[in-house]
Amino acid sequence: MSQKPNILFLMSDEHSPHAIGCEGNEIVQTPNLDRLAESGTYFENAYCQVPLCTPSRMCMLTGKHAHRCSAWNNGSILFPEHLTMPAHFAQHGYSTALIGKMHFGGKEQLNGFQSRPYGDLRGYAGHQTDPLITPRVNRQRTRLAGITEIPASMLQERVINTETLEYLRAHPREQPWFLLASYSRPHFPLTVPKRLFDKYWPDNVDMPHIPNGHLEQTHPFAKGLRENFRTMDIPPEEASKARAAYYACCEFLDECLGDLLALLERDGLLENTIIVYTTDHGEMAGEHGQWWKSSYYEAAARVPLIIKNGEQSGRITAPVELNDLFPTLCASAGIPIPDNLDGADMTNLMAGDTDGWRDTAITEYWANQTTGPMRMLRTSHYKYVAFPEDEPILFDLNADPGEFENLAGNAAYQQVEAELQEKLMAGFRWDAVVQQQEADKQRSREFAEPWGRGTPNQYTLPDGRVVDAETCLYHPSVREG
Repeated sequence: MSQKPNILFLMSDEHSPHAIGCEGNEIVQTPNLDRLAESGTYFENAYCQVPLCTPSRMCMLTGKHAHRCSAWNNGSILFPEHLTMPAHFAQHGYSTALIGKMHFGGKEQLNGFQSRPYGDLRGYAGHQTDPLITPRVNRQRTRLAGITEIPASMLQERVINTETLEYLRAHPREQPWFLLASYSRPHFPLTVPKRLFDKYWPDNVDMPHIPNGHLEQTHPFAKGLRENFRTMDIPPEEASKARAAYYACCEFLDECLGDLLALLERDGLLENTIIVYTTDHGEMAGEHGQWWKSSYYEAAARVPLIIKNGEQSGRITAPVELNDLFPTLCASAGIPIPDNLDGADMTNLMAGDTDGWRDTAITEYWANQTTGPMRMLRTSHYKYVAFPEDEPILFDLNADPGEFENLAGNAAYQQVEAELQEKLMAGFRWDAVVQQQEADKQRSREFAEPWGRGTPNQYTLPDGRVVDAETCLYHPSVREG
């Protein structure tokens, strides 16, 4: 019997599908991801389950929708009854490792991974502070965008590459492995080496089109996000500079991924290996007057997704979810698919067989950064968004890919709206979610981390101790004379 395939899972943070070359963006340079998409399967309509870091990752690792795995916000706990992808692969003979940022809440920082050499090992967000001494300014995410102050060799992405290479070079060839390398960029801080920032600012950046009067007519949920993040206060030049820095961050990420893949291929470590690339959610980057994520708009809820499995290639237009990765990778590796997953096996879809595919994707949002929660259904034609109190949203994405015209309440779409609403809300109740949230809030106390807020980047030493990876950056000594 041949050995099971290895799984190299490459994950970024906050990568908009509108900021990658293979999606048609002619400004941002992502040649390595473009080649991977060309040689593998690219999913044109892949959606995260929550457009927010921690809950999105919880859903992806468990193959469940947010309300089914208590993925409410960035402090949520991944409770032990939820089987994770790495735990399942470990049960079937794989060694499993996580290198880099994962943003787990609570004291359990493995959640099925057997090894974590480097990353946010004490929880909370694993992002380097940059500039090194960050002034307290409003809108620092956009105002401080630009050139990094961190030496190139100490940037998170470079450390992740180094630790990934070391882990795989030391790994016994006879045992299959599942490795998730999780990068911070293009998530803010929007800083990069000067050579990359200079490629985009000030002469090589675009700004998204916003029709006159559009912002005044947007849904209260969208207005709530703009008010919460105060994005209306960002001056045009600051927004343009931040968008240029975001593009540069996307190119830096692509460069690092290309470096890693080239070295792994040189060393023969990509033989019999399935490669996955995706991100936890998108980035609005000025679209619809918004920045960051948390939204039902395509730039936030839709994500790039690539799977390279042997010679199989093509582009898939059917809606899929990050939830679908768990069962798909199980099927591709020849191990059982667990029961009770919300995701579905995409292997037939990747082979061109669309019969029986559900043709929908669901995204939810439960955090408190806007007017309240939302639940979204994406079909091959429409996007329908429901709220517990506000009026719904209906976009015809074929006729209105920019999502500017809400058709909810339009008599011509009454039947479509009713059908989508019924499909989205089948077996779901808002009040049941409220009860679950309260129960989880109480339960989470027993899983609270005992060490307080962790630092973003840490190493695990051979004896199990955890040490800060970058103290010298923020507490430097100065040689006199």
